[in-house]
Amino acid sequence: MSQLLRVALVDPNDVTRESAKQLLLGMDTVWLEAETSRYEFFADIISQTSPDICMVAIDADPSKGLALLQDLAETSPDCALLAMSSSTDGQLILQAMRAGAREFLTVPLVIEELVGALERIRAQKGGGDGGAKRACQTIAVAGATGGAGTTSIAVNVGSILAAETDSMVALVDLDLAIGVADVFLDAIPDYTIVDVAQNVSRLDFSLLKRSLTKHASGLYLLPRPVQLQDAELVTPDSLQRVLGLLKATFTHLIL
Repeated sequence: MSQLLRVALVDPNDVTRESAKQLLLGMDTVWLEAETSRYEFFADIISQTSPDICMVAIDADPSKGLALLQDLAETSPDCALLAMSSSTDGQLILQAMRAGAREFLTVPLVIEELVGALERIRAQKGGGDGGAKRACQTIAVAGATGGAGTTSIAVNVGSILAAETDSMVALVDLDLAIGVADVFLDAIPDYTIVDVAQNVSRLDFSLLKRSLTKHASGLYLLPRPVQLQDAELVTPDSLQRVLGLLKATFTHLIL
């Protein structure tokens, strides 16, 4: 899957919800937008976050789960519904599909089956009237040695792209030790990559954009840490999630 999918999950069972969550977090093509254990809160969460996919576990209370699927199908038609249950009863599967579910997965989830379901949903979304969403283009700029002009190239490429119509461009300074992208842009950031990485599980698209520094050119900047020792707080896992969310938000990502 080349396009990042934003997923919201509801499952009153803590064990199966955590299992599904860990599978989703391990997929670089998926962003877990929201999760909850309460059926009654889920519709409001969906209206506020507008994810691509709603995963609804119905085992805890099949009648409430099926009613939720039907409600979401009516109120959030752009959100593809994926039902989950430990039951393989044909009648239950039929009821879930009639309620609006596009896919039905058996719990415990199997990664291959989950990936297959997400791929099918993405293909269906891509084949809609509006066509596939514009995929984020990622550009990595690296220098063989310091002083080679890497930052200058990255900043200028980002600024030029940001001037294009319908483009949203983010620049992430991954020189966590001595990066100077903020200096080149004459910017004083309120937040750095450390702040975003440490709070990535609580971020949504609007909060992410407010955490970035916007330059007059339209370019958004996520700068290096202020303190050198803070660089170790940016873990590979958190960085992967930050970049995943940026890819889902922006048309271009400069590294």
